Amino acid sequence: MVFAPAGPGSDGRLRVPGVMAFARMEDRSMTMDRRAFLGGMVSAGGMLALGVDRVFASALALGDGTLLDWNERGSGVFVMADLSTGGNSLMLVSEGQALVVDTKSPLLGAAIRGDTEVLSDGAGVTLLNTHHHGDHTGGNEAFADVPSYAHARALPRIEAQIERFKSAGRNAKGSGPAMEVLAKSVRSAAGSWTAEMFVPDHAINDEGTTLEIGERSVEISHFGAGHTDNDLVVRVPSLNLVHTGDLVFNGLHAYYDPEAGVSARGWIGSLERVLALCDEDTVVIPGHGMVGDRSIISAAIGYHTALIEAVQKEIDAGAAKENAQEKSWAFMEGLEFESIRARAIGAVYDELSGG
Repeated sequence: MVFAPAGPGSDGRLRVPGVMAFARMEDRSMTMDRRAFLGGMVSAGGMLALGVDRVFASALALGDGTLLDWNERGSGVFVMADLSTGGNSLMLVSEGQALVVDTKSPLLGAAIRGDTEVLSDGAGVTLLNTHHHGDHTGGNEAFADVPSYAHARALPRIEAQIERFKSAGRNAKGSGPAMEVLAKSVRSAAGSWTAEMFVPDHAINDEGTTLEIGERSVEISHFGAGHTDNDLVVRVPSLNLVHTGDLVFNGLHAYYDPEAGVSARGWIGSLERVLALCDEDTVVIPGHGMVGDRSIISAAIGYHTALIEAVQKEIDAGAAKENAQEKSWAFMEGLEFESIRARAIGAVYDELSGG
């Protein structure tokens, strides 16, 4: 899903979870030996030249040394699921290796990279993008020095967003002194960013692949056009864990992006194949919304199925697209992201009517 970078809340502060005020800190230093990423966190002309080692030395000196709130789910699994910060991120740590799934915005991507070095104790890092949308790839630059993966069709779409990424970087704002120190470095570096700093260096085709992260095998699958034409699903069999990317919006209206190859019917088909990967104990991480179990996949299937049925009835009744977009039905009650309801209806209307 495409969102602007995390914005200010009602108090005017950037809503970034886990950032504590420096007033609560003691005046202490933190060694940076574990943060080998500083040697290549960004390539020439990037943040390294701005003294990021000093930036993180002070910015990460918070509590357990992290900048963001991660929900630890055991066995080296850390999840950041927060509606105000873009797509959900996953960190998997195993035997000296770490996999990061999705990087949010430029500022949060930099914070995620620093947090990865802390939570993984300096493990070797690999990056995976579940699809190309900017709230899942906007922080890729902070991982420009590590192996990175996305679907082949995502790569040119990520490349095409470079000006959007640079704009977000130039306008990065942090909540509290720790994140503002980091934001200042991001703003200074953004002007030198190039598309290749954001585009993953390994393309995954429609057949998918398997990555070995320490002792964990991570299965990466593509089930056809759904939310986009480049959705990837992440499964860790040994942990009974699935990350759906934006194939699942838990408790929210789903984001339909016609320019991304969205398919309502294909979305249902993809979700049915994701559901087949799960049993009653599977932990399911959606692209947006809270972590759940396989029931959130079933709920997503129900949403798209009901949407197709409702829109088809409008088409059969001769309703114009703009009139259909004013509708709301019982299955939509209580869902967040109300602002994108009409977009979903319109996209399905076009698909069903051939518009």
